[in-house]
Amino acid sequence: PLPAGPDAAQRYTETIPVYDAAVPGWKPVVIPEKEPMPAGAEWGRASAVPAGQSLAPITKSGPAFLGPGASARYEITAVNTESVTRTVSLVDTLPAGLAYVPDPADGLAYNAASRTLSWKGELAPGRLETVIAPAGAPLPYLDLADFGAANLCAAFVAAGDDCDDVTVTFNLGVNGYRFTLYGQTLHQITLSSNGLALSAPVAAYGENQWLPDPTAPSFLLAGLWRDVDMTAAGRWHAAILRGLIAGHDVFYAQWHDAPNATDPDLTARHAIALVLDGGALDGHAFFIYDNVSDPAGMVARGYTIGVEDKLGQRGATYAYAPCCGDAQPPRGVPPAAGTTLHLFPVLFGDDSAYSRTFSYEAVVHAPVPETIANTAFFRSDSTDPALARAWATHYLAVRLQTFLPLMATAGEAE
Repeated sequence: PLPAGPDAAQRYTETIPVYDAAVPGWKPVVIPEKEPMPAGAEWGRASAVPAGQSLAPITKSGPAFLGPGASARYEITAVNTESVTRTVSLVDTLPAGLAYVPDPADGLAYNAASRTLSWKGELAPGRLETVIAPAGAPLPYLDLADFGAANLCAAFVAAGDDCDDVTVTFNLGVNGYRFTLYGQTLHQITLSSNGLALSAPVAAYGENQWLPDPTAPSFLLAGLWRDVDMTAAGRWHAAILRGLIAGHDVFYAQWHDAPNATDPDLTARHAIALVLDGGALDGHAFFIYDNVSDPAGMVARGYTIGVEDKLGQRGATYAYAPCCGDAQPPRGVPPAAGTTLHLFPVLFGDDSAYSRTFSYEAVVHAPVPETIANTAFFRSDSTDPALARAWATHYLAVRLQTFLPLMATAGEAE
């Protein structure tokens, strides 16, 4: 399929409305950390990602506050989430405010001249994949217009454009949010009027694909990918919702009564909800469906529900009907009203082989007050640039610590 062209309208915004889903009376939905795996031998070998486990190539942790003279213990974890063995190297250069405490058991080589800790070796495949399965706890389809959200198409139409094959990019990072997809942290999300959430601004694609597919576009979530034109009808909204999922904020994008570009009577209501604040639901997303006016008509014109990684090598298609001469046979049917699909990460590898954790100790001798920034760098022979180089920075605040004595009553004294 070919993109809509270089003249496809694109917009960018750092202003994302924030609404409380509890205002109209919705009660937060409790999402289980582990959904049942779909039936089949393939998924039978997979395991849900343990709660709190990062899927980033490298993470680093340590104490938040310490006083001068105290010992800081740092931990670095390297992860290979790809489907082949990778050669990985780590380098951590100690800043001036830290003095390394030698320990041959930590597995890191220390160079006193350069003040660097390093390791190089192989990590077995972790093979991170994404499952798409009916959610155990369905989410409600909410019309963001009821909260006061603007129709994203309105700005295009007001400027004299149409709302056919257009995109809007939202800066999550500047608002303190992020979303994880296939182990990569995304700070921007681009929505396409054609029912996609993508990782970067691209020309909008009206012709849907079977996923995964190495041809563009890539790194996407296809809630209901089809050719849509909302210039004269339908609405398109996005916001951050609090109180929709218990304990988590979500980025909620909604296509309301969106008509097919070649058949205005063929409409659909659906939404994509991305869990933003990580934690136990890091990398989780939801596809929510309220209505498809003519399921047979949608099948005849083509649609895709699925997900794909950056290189178009990993992904899953939940339901599909070919468009525009594609020879791929159809799969499944358009979801019924009230359906929620849960997308969540799984790993096929043995965690003792696809990840490795190192720890080391350093004495703090920086003055008060000072903040010590300590960065560990990750390199691998991955063909994916985003997974070939990464880094993690830890910030340690050097502060004097005051301890209040505990007072015992006369009856408690010994």
